[in-house]
Amino acid sequence: MSEEIRRFTHMPSDRAPGPDYSGPGVEAELTGELLGDQSADRPGRQAAREGGESYDDLYTARASSALGKVASDDGMLDVRIKAPGELGGPGGATNPEQLLAAAYASCFHNSLTLVAGRQGVRTTDATVDTAVTLRKRGTADDYTITTDLTVRLPGVEPEAARRLVEQAHGECPYSRAFMQGAEVHLHVA
Repeated sequence: MSEEIRRFTHMPSDRAPGPDYSGPGVEAELTGELLGDQSADRPGRQAAREGGESYDDLYTARASSALGKVASDDGMLDVRIKAPGELGGPGGATNPEQLLAAAYASCFHNSLTLVAGRQGVRTTDATVDTAVTLRKRGTADDYTITTDLTVRLPGVEPEAARRLVEQAHGECPYSRAFMQGAEVHLHVA
C-alpha cells in the first residue's frame, strides 16, 4: 500500500477492514478464508465469456413476482410492489426501480470494500447512493433505465477516492452487467 493512501486513511498496512456484509466471496477474500479454486466442491454452470474464460457459479438468488408482491425463495425478502404516483400508480409500497437502486448500491459498496481492502484503505464510513431512473422514448413502449452512483469516502484523499471508485466500477458485477450487457436466459414453464 502506498504511503499516500495510508496517510489519508489512518489505517495500519497489516490490517484489513473489519467484516461487513460483503456479498458472495468478498468477506472471504478480505479475511483470506477463501483460498484457491474451490469450485470443484460446488456444482454450477460455468458461463463462458470472451477469451474462452468461464465463470463459476458462486450463489444464485431466487425471487418470484406475483401481482403486487415479490418474494425471495428463502423468505428474507417479501414485499408489496406498487407503481409510484409519478407513474400513475397508487404508491405506498416499493417498486422495481427502488429495489434495483438498493441492490446496485449494496453491490457497488461491496466491490468498493473489496478493492479498498486489497489496498489497505478503510471504508467504514463510506456510503454509496444510487439513483435509478425509468425513462421512455416517444409514445411507443420503449423504456430503459439509467443509473447514477454517488460515492462518499470520508477521510480518503480525493484522487485516491476517485481511483478506488473507478476500480470498484470495473469489478462490480452490476456495473459490469450494465456496461457489457448481462446474460439473460428466458424460460417459459
